[in-house]
Amino acid sequence: MQRMGKNTVLQAVMASVCALLLTLAIYLSGTCLGNFLLQMQRSYRIDLFNRAMTGQNAVVRMVESEKLHTVTTQYVKALMDAVIQFEFFPRQGDAESFLAIISALPGQTDIERFQFTGHNLEIFCHSPKAEDLERFARELQESPVFHEVSLEMYQKTDGAYSGTLVCIAFRDP
Repeated sequence: MQRMGKNTVLQAVMASVCALLLTLAIYLSGTCLGNFLLQMQRSYRIDLFNRAMTGQNAVVRMVESEKLHTVTTQYVKALMDAVIQFEFFPRQGDAESFLAIISALPGQTDIERFQFTGHNLEIFCHSPKAEDLERFARELQESPVFHEVSLEMYQKTDGAYSGTLVCIAFRDP
């Protein structure tokens, strides 16, 4: 067996340290670049959504109503969460989908949250009356925005109704 010289061991250690530092630098720069691109995409989509809402003159109505403001916040948050998790890619018609939802929303029906997956939008809501949830689903189905709407509903112990609407949007051309 040959003995390794001090310089050979030092060169091997230095090569390993350089390889580790290079790998770490590539990883960190890739992570930073990915984060930057996600933030840029998020800002772009929020700006697109805001412009579409302004074009519909809905911003003034949303500011006046706390309920609509809450629904808007939940919708945009769900949209951005889905984009960041790569579960959903926003379409041109997302602002129109939102407008269809708020215009079909019955007065006593509250939306708890939204969830996007592909072309599916799930709306989790509750209402004191089953008829309100059924009307909400029917009006969304009749809107030109959604291809199909299904409602799953149950009565809670307090007598109110909780429902999940699954809305499948038309695909963009």
